[in-house]
Amino acid sequence: MSTSQSESDQSVFEGNGSSRQVSSGVSGVGRKKFACVECRQQKSKCDAHERAPKPCTKCAKKGVPCILKKDFRRTYKRARNEAIEKRFKELTRTLTNLSSEEILKRIEQEQQALLNGQNFTKEKVKHLKRTTPSESSAVYAVSPLIIEGSGNDDVGFTENNGAEGVECSDVLTEEQLKCSPKSLGDIHMSSRDIAELFQEFVTKYHPFLPVVDISKGAERIYTLSPCLFWVILLIGLRRRFGATDLMIRLSNLVKSILAEITISPIIRYTPSEADEPVLNVASVYSVQAFLLYTFWPPLTSSLSADTSWNTIGTAMFQAIRVGLNCAEFSKEYVTANSELINEQVRTWVCCNVVSQIIASSFGFPAYVSFDHTVVNAARENRDNYKHHRIPTTIKQMAQIAHFEYQVISTMNSNPANELGMVASEQKQPLLQVLNQQSSQLEVNLKDSKMDSIRKFLLLVAKVHLLTYYFTDSLSSLKKEFTDVRLMSLSEIESNFETKRGLVRVYNAAIDLLNHSTSMWQRDPTIIKYFPGVFVLNIWQSACIISKLAHSSLSAVLDIDRGKKAYQDAVSLTFNASVLKHDMAYRSSAIMRSIWSMFANMHADWQKGKESQEEKVANDFNLGISIKSRMSVSVFFDCLYILREKCGMAKVRREAVNDEDYDEDDDEDEPLPRSEEPTGAPTRTSSRDRRLSTVKHPEESARKIIKTIPLDPNPINASRGSPGSSLTSPSSQQTEVLSLNEVLTNRSPQDRPDSNVCLGPDTSTSHTHVPSLFTLPQHPRETPTDNLDNKPFNNQESDILQQSPPFLMEHWDNWESDSVWKDVDILMNEFAFNPTV
Repeated sequence: MSTSQSESDQSVFEGNGSSRQVSSGVSGVGRKKFACVECRQQKSKCDAHERAPKPCTKCAKKGVPCILKKDFRRTYKRARNEAIEKRFKELTRTLTNLSSEEILKRIEQEQQALLNGQNFTKEKVKHLKRTTPSESSAVYAVSPLIIEGSGNDDVGFTENNGAEGVECSDVLTEEQLKCSPKSLGDIHMSSRDIAELFQEFVTKYHPFLPVVDISKGAERIYTLSPCLFWVILLIGLRRRFGATDLMIRLSNLVKSILAEITISPIIRYTPSEADEPVLNVASVYSVQAFLLYTFWPPLTSSLSADTSWNTIGTAMFQAIRVGLNCAEFSKEYVTANSELINEQVRTWVCCNVVSQIIASSFGFPAYVSFDHTVVNAARENRDNYKHHRIPTTIKQMAQIAHFEYQVISTMNSNPANELGMVASEQKQPLLQVLNQQSSQLEVNLKDSKMDSIRKFLLLVAKVHLLTYYFTDSLSSLKKEFTDVRLMSLSEIESNFETKRGLVRVYNAAIDLLNHSTSMWQRDPTIIKYFPGVFVLNIWQSACIISKLAHSSLSAVLDIDRGKKAYQDAVSLTFNASVLKHDMAYRSSAIMRSIWSMFANMHADWQKGKESQEEKVANDFNLGISIKSRMSVSVFFDCLYILREKCGMAKVRREAVNDEDYDEDDDEDEPLPRSEEPTGAPTRTSSRDRRLSTVKHPEESARKIIKTIPLDPNPINASRGSPGSSLTSPSSQQTEVLSLNEVLTNRSPQDRPDSNVCLGPDTSTSHTHVPSLFTLPQHPRETPTDNLDNKPFNNQESDILQQSPPFLMEHWDNWESDSVWKDVDILMNEFAFNPTV
């Protein structure tokens, strides 16, 4: 054997990170015996200590270096193989759009990470097993270096487990944002516009409903579903300054696409990137588009025009049509289609979540199917569901939605009752059981570190549960039956439990509004991206506070705390408005009227109570007349009372032949001093007016909202020839777009005179926030701004000039015609019987 061979065969010893070569003359006596790296990995007997300095027998036979490393730990090959397999699947998806140099660089990084045995030690694998099996972030967490070198390919499901605040915004890479220019009808989007809108969606909207795998990137999402692609862009345009006109035009086109998918879809059970992008394809991705469209529906001016209830029903039926409800039980090609199965299961869970949220907030029965897939996917630490990549946030939302489903199905499960309500003797025990479940759910979610969005939904569910105490109140009975001296012992006890429940719902509503305000304070822009149903939840909670703060329980309630929360709710809903006269904008004004109305009613009740000879504490304003809307019946009852009171005031004014002021002539004309009620503020002092101090609202309130500009335009049935077009009552042709017209319409690129860029225009997306129950004189961006000292900038001044000065000024007068008409519009044809 040559000298060079002898030197090459000498074994290398490594200890404490330092390496040294052992000469052939060193004796093995007294040396600590331990196996080489290869033998320790294979758990085989090693004779390196006997053959030193030569390599051990096994290493010499295999022709591999015989290395002794003191701190070596065995590598789990199975874990490494699984990681390699999953990374291979990811690379096949992400490397298709890369150049050859980028591919080689990416492969080199992956190889270094996968071949590093330190990433697969026993401790690391055990630690990963203790984490949530189905947590999406753990899929590639077998090797931390893999995630670090992968460009955050799993960014679509990156989560923040911090209980404070909303999860951190995801940031897509340049490769994921890269997309060729796209056109839809007469709308053209450049690559830069698409990247900006996608990033806007990912950072601002995606945390509320993480149903889309955004790690696919814009181009792949378009290939899989152009419908989902354009819905994402439409949502991203909601808060884009200067893009209001573009958003409205794109909304009409997207509406046409969704209509085609609903009526005449092309079904694709297993969509792939090899398929041609088609607009009217129904698949798992089109269901995701409907879910996003439900959470952020097109802007309307009334509740009756809101499309959320319709679109979530379409999403559920379409999900069943494409087989999402049975995706979990697919046994064929499970490994090959694991990614698609994960997509389908996640989407099916979100369908039930969104459907229950919408149903509970609107008071309708829910399109839900809490089957085996949904219930088990919502559970934590389930070994049988490791292959489902469902984010923790969706699991938490599923648990909350399932609890709301239990509340509705429990409290409205009596077919013998015309309203479906359980019997009165069963109501109190059932509410106590559901309260215990609510407390347990809250504990479980806190242990799983829910974020502020999921906490918002939990507080909403708690309010919905406790509002059932309104349906059990005795205040709706006659006076002789509410006299405690004439009640039986069981009735007194039941009345006490009901009032205790009303105190709890008052505090729960305050907690919800305070939590919303704290979210706003941490991130002043988050309220602008709230889903429409979230804004509705804020409005409903504010109605509960206003009703109970002016009831016979006001003496035992913290009125100041409730008033502060109510004031914040007015600012929150106003700041959530996207366009003037949308639902959030109008609700902030109606809330002012509701507070003033209940304050006047409460003052009249107190005067009548003082004039009574018998000093008996009768209940006031604790019951509801409308009980057909389940957990939100109290909200519609408040609107019904407002409409009723405003209608009575209108009749009184007509009876005394009040002068009918013309709106244009009286715009700036002050009320004569002789007609002003005592204590009523004048126009000059209106800046200091607050709802809590308005006892006798002015009788000369102007009409604030004449039309409902954001609601759908009616389409008259054509009376002309069969080929005549559809026209609206105003003789203007209404756009009734078909998908064929969308596809054949010319792109703006082909028309040099067209300009659809995302630059500023005169359309507004106002960001003004009214002062708390005072007239909005200054814009407000954050809750901590100084309203009296903050000057207008040019942009804000222009926006304010487009708003009439009386927009919110006269909403204090709840007896005005404008309030009555606006509430009547809200409740018109809203599918409930106000007489029950």
